[in-house]
Amino acid sequence: MTATKRQTKPLITLDAVAHFEAEARRLAGRVSENQLRFLKVAKAKGKEMEPVGRMAGARA
Repeated sequence: MTATKRQTKPLITLDAVAHFEAEARRLAGRVSENQLRFLKVAKAKGKEMEPVGRMAGARA
């Protein structure tokens, strides 16, 4: 028997991401400049800026 080659399919397409982002912006309403700045930094930096340990809060 020969091994079949499989291609992995993305779980979500770029079109879907753009659609969800647009819907989230529409549902969020007006966002202040300060909130927008925080969101832009969070998107750019990712999880590396998230607090860990005691700064993250108590575990549930």
